Amino acid sequence: NNRSERGTDYAPSSPKSRFNANVAAINLMRKLVANETTAPTQKEIEILRKYSGWGGMGTYFNNPGPENTILREILDSEEYESAINSINSAYYTPAPVIDALWDVAVRLGFKGGNILESSAGIGSIIGLMPESISNTSNIEGVEIDPISGNILKLLYPDAKIHVQGFEETNIKNGSVDLAITNVPFITGFSVSDKIDKDLSKKFRDIHDYFIAKNIRKLRTGGIGIFITSSGTLDKSRKLREWITSDGKADVIGAFRLNNETFSGTSVTSDIIIVRKRTGSKPANNAIDVIDTVIVRAGEYKTGKIEWDNKRREDVEEVKSASLEYNKYFVEHPENMGGEMFIGFEKGETYRPTSVGLFPRRGVKQDEALNDWVDSFSEIEDINDVITQQE
Repeated sequence: NNRSERGTDYAPSSPKSRFNANVAAINLMRKLVANETTAPTQKEIEILRKYSGWGGMGTYFNNPGPENTILREILDSEEYESAINSINSAYYTPAPVIDALWDVAVRLGFKGGNILESSAGIGSIIGLMPESISNTSNIEGVEIDPISGNILKLLYPDAKIHVQGFEETNIKNGSVDLAITNVPFITGFSVSDKIDKDLSKKFRDIHDYFIAKNIRKLRTGGIGIFITSSGTLDKSRKLREWITSDGKADVIGAFRLNNETFSGTSVTSDIIIVRKRTGSKPANNAIDVIDTVIVRAGEYKTGKIEWDNKRREDVEEVKSASLEYNKYFVEHPENMGGEMFIGFEKGETYRPTSVGLFPRRGVKQDEALNDWVDSFSEIEDINDVITQQE
């Protein structure tokens, strides 16, 4: 399997460089698949792992030009539409964030087992897995996009890869020791799962469905490490209640990443650590993420002019909005990489009522994230539980 260097992002940063790297990776992938290659050379691996998807690259799809011509030549109609649909959601996870995920797993005492990556892309998370864990693990990955999925198979020939939707993937309940993934963030998008029908019906937002299905697959004592939209902890009360009831699990850690973490998008996201219960009672290190609280409220001008009969003059419309987010973060601001604001408080006019975590002077997210990782300690029985069930 491909191994990535800690802290290293292989994809270029500029849009044009990313475009060229993506095209080169796709052309190579097609050649290797046609030749039935199962083990790319190191030089070929270096080309393949620079593929970063099309997040934030809408200009190449929306405007005519040489790049758009190239895209229509190398992508069939289905792939082209899939790429367009991914423009606002397919953002690769920065290596330092992935490193923090694995650092948490190590701090908790995870030494290996059955690992599931259910939204794998080309395998950035798998590639940064510590070698000591990789050598003692069975790795299973799922990726719905056929281009990313075929690159994933080439980069990780020793892993079991499913190029299909997670909703189509049959994984035995209670069989996974570690579920680790950056779940899809597509607002309002839902799936129909024929295997875990109740979950896709209960959780219409795809990120909540992904988390629930991953948790269902965990063994007793198994660990779930997820990057998800802040909406999971701020809005999805149904999922948070399900985790501790039907999910038979506890949230044992949460860290909020600011809206400059993922290049090309202003999304606020959370790292959530979940552990499947070993008994009927909550774990001693469980944290409470059920409730949200309103921190403050304010008024903003919409820019819309209306006639005020009482004042007999044109006035600008004024509306109100509130800053509401998870009580855990209100009580633990040290586990956030910035400060929470309402959109209009930061000059946002397109989505003035949106709520997000903004970088703040004096708060260094990388240091706060490292301190959060260091706060975890080994769960003494984690590998005992795994061993007993094998």
